[in-house]
Amino acid sequence: MTARAAVSLAFFVLGGCFACIACRIPDIQRSLGMDEAQVGLALMSCAVGALAGVAVAGGICARNGSHKVTVWAGVGCCVCLAGLSIAWNLWVLFGVFLCYGALSGVMDVAMNTNGVAVEKQIGRPIMSSLHGMFSLGGLVWAGVGWALVKMGISVPEHFVGASVLLAGTMLWILPSMQVAIPPKDKLTPAFVLPERAVLLIGIIAFSAFLSEGAMGDWSAIYLRKVLHQSDAASTLGYFAFSLAMTTTRFGGDSVLRRFGPTATLRVSGLITAVGLGSALWFGIPWLTILGFATVGLGMATVAPIAFSVGGRMGGDNPDHAIGSIATMAYIAFLVGPSAIGFIAKSSSLREALIVVVVLSLTIVALAGAATER
Repeated sequence: MTARAAVSLAFFVLGGCFACIACRIPDIQRSLGMDEAQVGLALMSCAVGALAGVAVAGGICARNGSHKVTVWAGVGCCVCLAGLSIAWNLWVLFGVFLCYGALSGVMDVAMNTNGVAVEKQIGRPIMSSLHGMFSLGGLVWAGVGWALVKMGISVPEHFVGASVLLAGTMLWILPSMQVAIPPKDKLTPAFVLPERAVLLIGIIAFSAFLSEGAMGDWSAIYLRKVLHQSDAASTLGYFAFSLAMTTTRFGGDSVLRRFGPTATLRVSGLITAVGLGSALWFGIPWLTILGFATVGLGMATVAPIAFSVGGRMGGDNPDHAIGSIATMAYIAFLVGPSAIGFIAKSSSLREALIVVVVLSLTIVALAGAATER
């Protein structure tokens, strides 16, 4: 197995873990008698854990190697996945979610760092296809979850079975992972303030992650409550977004090789701004679904470019740069849903989603920060 295939499978595994949890949240809620507020707190504990994880992941990777950290954090995520299925009360559930979030955050930084190392080894961009594998893992395991729910398979059976398969995959790829440990004379302190260029790339990542989160949290609600579509039709917005993002990511590397990161970011931001802006302006259901798809098309390559460019800015020790970028990206996931909800309550959801248009134009304005150095 090549190092590229190994790190690709790591992305696939993390996407699969997220999808398994997303499929069975209603069952977990029902088994513990949770209301919506308690579900929100559980998911918030996961987000807080993830933010803590990405904040310290750079130092952990720099001292232990991103290849080892990727694998063992991935195994830890799988153990937590099994633990979620047997949590017997809310406090245990919150604790397991916190641990899962922290480990997934560490794994996210580690596998992106390792992806940068593989890029340097083979001499061409691959980060977009790696993120495509994350999206593909989500789609595949979401489909598996749907089938298991239809078959009446319980949450413990689902999660324990998935954990064994996914953890086994992580252990299988360990010998093939690209060894990536900075030279000892290049090691830096555990916490390092990011440089200005890294901060600008972090803002680009923040914009992309908040836009992605907005589609996941609000696209169905917008179609149902603002455009008065049926429950089934309302799901098409996020489906179109996910499908466009996944397919685009697998072609993103060739686009990046041809046009470079700056031009790609500018076009990506413009596609999102024009597509979603038009959808919000006209308010036509089919055009809105198409507009959500353009967000997936436009944002597909933004996060991969941010991690790839940020990693190269880190030179021999990319761990801290990628950790800083990931921290800003996860802050977007943490504050984005509530920020859009607050704006929607103060005005309207249509006006709140204009935030995504503004963020896409921010990416256009800051794209020059990704110029090859």
